[in-house]
Amino acid sequence: MNKRSLGVLAVILIVLMAIVAFAGLDSLPRSVRNSIATAATHVQTDRSAFNQARSAVNASLAKEPDLFRSQTALWQTRLASDDDKLKQAESQVKELRELEKANRKRDTDKAEEELRRLESLRSGAVSDAAALRAEAERWINYKRNLPQMLAEMRSKYDALHAFDIESQAPAAKKAMLDWPAKKDDLQSRLTMLAGLKKQGEDAWESTAQARAKAEAKADSGIDYGALFAAASSIDSDLRELQRGVQNANTMAAQLYVSRDKLLLDLDDGQPDRQKVRVVETKYGDSTLNGGQTTSKEEWESIDSARLRVLQKNIGMVVERKPTGKYDSETERNIQPPAVAYIAPPGQANQYGSWQNGVWSWLPQYLILSQLLRSSQVPTFSTYDYYAYDQARRRGEIWYGRSGEYGGTWSRGSGTYGQGGWRGMLDRLRNNGSTYSQGGGTISSGSTRSKEGPTWGSGTYGGSKYESRGTYGGSRYQSGPSGGSGFGSRSYSRGTFSRSYGRGGRR
Repeated sequence: MNKRSLGVLAVILIVLMAIVAFAGLDSLPRSVRNSIATAATHVQTDRSAFNQARSAVNASLAKEPDLFRSQTALWQTRLASDDDKLKQAESQVKELRELEKANRKRDTDKAEEELRRLESLRSGAVSDAAALRAEAERWINYKRNLPQMLAEMRSKYDALHAFDIESQAPAAKKAMLDWPAKKDDLQSRLTMLAGLKKQGEDAWESTAQARAKAEAKADSGIDYGALFAAASSIDSDLRELQRGVQNANTMAAQLYVSRDKLLLDLDDGQPDRQKVRVVETKYGDSTLNGGQTTSKEEWESIDSARLRVLQKNIGMVVERKPTGKYDSETERNIQPPAVAYIAPPGQANQYGSWQNGVWSWLPQYLILSQLLRSSQVPTFSTYDYYAYDQARRRGEIWYGRSGEYGGTWSRGSGTYGQGGWRGMLDRLRNNGSTYSQGGGTISSGSTRSKEGPTWGSGTYGGSKYESRGTYGGSRYQSGPSGGSGFGSRSYSRGTFSRSYGRGGRR
């Protein structure tokens, strides 16, 4: 290459460098430069606010040396630490300004790192100084109104000392007898509350000398720090004691409630939602007799991952909280509706018993079974129970021997097998009615169709439990096709045809 060519190339390079410089392609991004300017302003504002707070604290310490005797050294140490952080932040601003002045794109990462470090330095310094200022003003106000503060302190102590945990926690004490598995947990909560009460009583006793001097208006020698801390502790312990007993009673009450969420519909909108029927039964004691069952339908927000899991489980129970468990122990495993209430083969429980290999519900729980499942689902046999139990142990979802349970949701309308799950579930609605039998009560806020198979002459007829079939060999008769939930196998396969099955399976 000759000299002329080299000269032309040099000119081109110079022009390109000028273009890059003027175009800002080799400078710090505008967002970084703006952040540097903002950070510098914040640090300057922080310094001004800190100086004001520090001056106020120092003035209070100088004005009331006896009041702040126990706190002066500690507070001065904290202020010195806050001041040191701000000095480092100010030094960091100078370095950032140098990077801004150099204006090189290659310094972008360094500038961003410096900005992050600056934020960590300044954060907390001003708020700590402001907190000390507020604390100093609070102490001065306490001393100014010392007689009133002492009266409030005594009032809170009297309430704490007179608080009888045993008499204030009747629900928790009863639950410890009814639910032995929860006895240790509930007892530990009450024991912790007893410790809080003693802690408050000890705080009161520890300030006897300081309170005596304060009441005699002998300011000299009073440990105001200990006195104010004790007053705050007694107040806090009393509130925690009251709240703790209330929580213990609330948790105890949860043990007497069973709750199922039956999935009715899904909506992949914003946000994703699920429509559920919440069937809840409250009992008076652990015998689980005379329960009151209610149901309601509502939409709940869910995340997208949960919606994907539920798309093939319309008509299934998606959450269940059995009796003897806290609300925090709610199960989210998907399971066939009502099956969890069935006792193992050969056993009976308060809900029913096995008759000739078929589960038979007791009359007072027929409505509960209807709220949780379709009357068209076939009878539940010992074979079904063992299949369900084995699937549960494997962590799998059991959909019935031939896919009788569950249905697939489709966007926009929702389906439940071939027949449409909406119509099937509508037959289970109980609107504005109340059912009471055998000590149990069922009520609901939805409307049950009078033409449904489980009401009027269709099921109970004119007698107490009249129906058109057998009830698993028991003295209670249940309906065949379209009858009461779990009855005999006398339903018509020609009518049933499993058309509502999971995803339309046969």
